[in-house]
Amino acid sequence: MSMRDPWIRRAAVLLVGGYFGAYIPVQGRVWIFGLLVLLGVRLLLWRPRDFFGRVFRPEIPLLAASLLLGFVYGALAERALPEPLVLDRVEIVGLVKDWNAAEDKVVGIILVEEGEVKGQTYRLSVYPDQSGQISGEWKRFQPGDEISFRGHLERPKSLGTSGGFDQRLYYGVRGLSGTMYAQGDAVLLSAGKSSLTWKIRQQVRNQLSTWDSEETGVLEGILFGDSSRIPDVVQERYKVTGVLHVFAASGSNVAFVLGLSWMLFSFLPRQLRIFGTILALLLYAALCGGNAPIVRATILGIALLLGRLGRGRVATLRWLFFAAVGLFIHNPLIIQDLGFQLSFSAAWGIVVLSPRIAGTRLLGNMPVLLRYAIAGTVAAQIATLPLLIAAFHRLSLIGFFVNVFILFILGSVLEVGLIGVMLSFFGELSAPMFQASLWLLKGTNTILKILAELPYADVWVLNPGSLFWLIWYGGIGVVLWGRERTLFTLNVRWVYHRRGLSTLAAKLIGRCPGKYAQAVQRRLVNLSLIPAAGKRLPLRWGGLVLILLLLWSPWNSHHDLEVVMIDVGQGDAILIRTPEDHAVLIDAGPRSETFDAGERIVLPYLLHTGIGQLDALLITHEHDDHIGGVRSVLAVIPTDWVGVPAVGDRLDNEEWREGLPAGLTRESEKLRLLQAGDRIDLDSGAWLDVLGPHRVLEGTNSDANNNSLVLKLHYLGQSVTLTADIEEEEMQDIFETGVDLGTDIFKVPHHGSRFSLYTPWLESMEPQAVMISVGKNSFGHPTREVLQYWEERHIPLFRTDDHGTIRLLLGERGLEIIPGRERILKLK
Repeated sequence: MSMRDPWIRRAAVLLVGGYFGAYIPVQGRVWIFGLLVLLGVRLLLWRPRDFFGRVFRPEIPLLAASLLLGFVYGALAERALPEPLVLDRVEIVGLVKDWNAAEDKVVGIILVEEGEVKGQTYRLSVYPDQSGQISGEWKRFQPGDEISFRGHLERPKSLGTSGGFDQRLYYGVRGLSGTMYAQGDAVLLSAGKSSLTWKIRQQVRNQLSTWDSEETGVLEGILFGDSSRIPDVVQERYKVTGVLHVFAASGSNVAFVLGLSWMLFSFLPRQLRIFGTILALLLYAALCGGNAPIVRATILGIALLLGRLGRGRVATLRWLFFAAVGLFIHNPLIIQDLGFQLSFSAAWGIVVLSPRIAGTRLLGNMPVLLRYAIAGTVAAQIATLPLLIAAFHRLSLIGFFVNVFILFILGSVLEVGLIGVMLSFFGELSAPMFQASLWLLKGTNTILKILAELPYADVWVLNPGSLFWLIWYGGIGVVLWGRERTLFTLNVRWVYHRRGLSTLAAKLIGRCPGKYAQAVQRRLVNLSLIPAAGKRLPLRWGGLVLILLLLWSPWNSHHDLEVVMIDVGQGDAILIRTPEDHAVLIDAGPRSETFDAGERIVLPYLLHTGIGQLDALLITHEHDDHIGGVRSVLAVIPTDWVGVPAVGDRLDNEEWREGLPAGLTRESEKLRLLQAGDRIDLDSGAWLDVLGPHRVLEGTNSDANNNSLVLKLHYLGQSVTLTADIEEEEMQDIFETGVDLGTDIFKVPHHGSRFSLYTPWLESMEPQAVMISVGKNSFGHPTREVLQYWEERHIPLFRTDDHGTIRLLLGERGLEIIPGRERILKLK
C-alpha cells in the first residue's frame, strides 16, 4: 500500500539510483549511465505509448528521471573526498571543535585555519611522551580555543581490499578529511568559550571517573553515543550477543530516548506529545556534541514523529523517505555508510513490519508493551540482517532473545542515567543515579558474559552474495504484498508484454520453417506466469533447480589460479585459490595488544570471497607479523592441516608456542614439518615446491627470518616465488643448492629490507613483476636500496601500502596483476 504513494516511489527510486551509482565499479558506471540514457530516449522519443499506454502518465518519466539523477549523484559522490596526503612536522593553526582528555590520550577535532589544508577538519590524537606524560597545555584546551602546534597529518587512501573497512569513506561521511597526531607541545593563541553541552559531558565524565569499573565506559556509550572508552573485551562480549549497537554511537541511543520521551509525554495531546518528543531528541543530539551517527538517527526519528501528524503508516513512511533523501542530498556519501543503512532499514522495518508481527497469534495474548517491544525488535532485525551479515560476517544466534531482554534493562539505565546527567552540576545529588545505573550495567554484563560463552552463541558466516539479498528482501515484499496478489500482478504484466515478445521472437526465427515459428509464437502467447494448481509444485522445484544451476555451473566457475597478497599492513598474508576452488593460506598477518589482522582483515576477506575452508595454512616463521593472526583464522575456518618449517628445536621457543593454537605441537597429526625438496600438490596441475629451509641456520643476523619457509608455485608453465622474510644467509644457502630460481613473479623478501638484497640470486632470474607486502613501520621498509635496484632493472613493482590487496591471476592467457588501487597490468 505504501508504494502506491507517488512521493514514496520517487524518493525510493532516487535512493536506489544513488545506491547503484555508488556501488557499481567505476569501469561499469559509464555503461550503466549510457543504458539509462538510452532507456530515457526509448521512453520519451521512440514509441512512448509502449510505456504510457493510451493515457499519458507523467509518473513514469518522473521515476526515470529520479533513477538517473540518483545514479549520477551517487556515482560522483566520491569526488568530494580529498586525495591521499601525508605531511610530517607541519605547522598547524586550528580551531578546537571538540576535546576529550584522558590519562593516557587526548583526542579532539580540529578545523585547520591556515596552510595547505585550510578549511579541512581532522581528528587529532595526542599521545604521552617518553616519560609517559602528556606534555604542556594539551589537557587544558577546550572547544572554541585557537591553538598552534606541529604535527603529522594523513589523509587516508581509497579502499584497497574488497570487503574491508573504508576509512576514507568513514571520515568523509562524518565531515573529516583525515587524522593527525601532535609532535611536541602546543600554544594557545586565543581562548574560546565552550558550549554548555560539552561542559555537561565533561562534568559527567569527571564524576564517572571516581568509579573504578569497566561499566563506566559502557554508561558513557549509552548516554552520549561514545564507545571509545568501552574495553575491547567488553565490546567483543557485546558483539557475540548481538547487542553492540546499543552501546555504540547508533540509532539505538536515539530510539531509547524517543521511546522514553514518548511514554513520559503520554499525558499530553497528540500534537504536543509529538513536538515534546522532538524537542527531547534535539536536546539529546546536542548533548552528544553533534555526533554524526546520533544526528543522522535523530533526523530519521524526527521524520517518523512528523509522519504521525498525518494519517496512517503512509504518512510516516513518506517522512522517513524524505529524511533519507535529504541526508543523501546533503552528503551523497551517506548512501554507502553502514550506520545510515542500518538506521534507515531498522526504522523502515519497525514502521512496516512490526504491526504485522505484533498481530500474529504468538504475540497476540501478550501485554501491549511487551508485544510491541518484541515486534519492534524482531522487525528491526529482519530488516537489517543481510546488512549485518555482509558487513561483519557474524550472526548472533542468541541476539534476538538478548535484544528483547536488553531493551528493558537499557531503558532503565538510560532513564536513571539521564536524571544523573541533569543533576551533575548539583554535587552529590547525581551520584546515587550513576551508582544505580552502574549496578544495572554490572548485572547486565554478568548475564551477557555467561551468554557469550555459550556454544555457538554467534557464528561466522560466508558472504551469501546478491542472490541472498534478492531472496530475503524479495520474500519480505511478497509477504507484504501477498503471494497471490504478487503472482497475479506479474502475470498481468506478462500478458501486457508477451505480444511484443512474441513479435520479437518471430523476427529472430523468421528464417526457420513457418510451422516452427508459429508454434513458438503460440507457446509465448499462451504462456502464463501463474500455473495451474496441479503444476505449482513442479514449478517450485524447477525454479529451485534453475537457481542452483545459475549459482553452481561450469560457466560460472573461474578457470584461473589466483594468488592474493592481502594488505595486512606490516606483515604477510598470501592466499592461493585454485581453479577448483581449493584454498591455501600462507601466514595470517600481524597481531598486537590492540590489533589482530587475522580477525580484522584476513578472516573477513576469506568470508567475503566465499572461502569457508582451507586445505592448508602454511606458517613461514614465528615472527608476530606473520604468525600473529593464525589463531583467529584457525578458530573459525576449518583447516585440513598446518605446515611449518622443519627447524628442529626452534619450534619449542616462546614465539612459536604463543603463535600456534594450543594443542598444535610437533606431535600433532595436523602439523606437518616442511623442508627443501618437499612438494605440495594442489589441483588442476598446480603444485608448490619447498625451496627452504635447506637446513637449520644459526648465528645469522636473524635466525627466525633465515629459517623461513620459502615456496615456489607452479601452474601452466608459470611460477611465483614466495620468499617470506629470508635474508642474505638463507638466500645464499638456497642459491648454492643449484635449484632453479627462475620465476615470473617474485615476492621481495622481508618487506623490502636491505638485509635481503642478495644480488646473485636476484640477478639469476628475470621476473615480469615483483611484489612487496609492507605497511607503516619504523624499520624503513622498503629501503631505498631495494627500490632503486628494481627500478634500475625496469621491472614493475607492486606494494600493498600503495596498491592495496594485490591479486595475481595465472591462466592460459598469461598473467594478470589486479591491484586494489590504480592500474591493472597484463603480462604474457
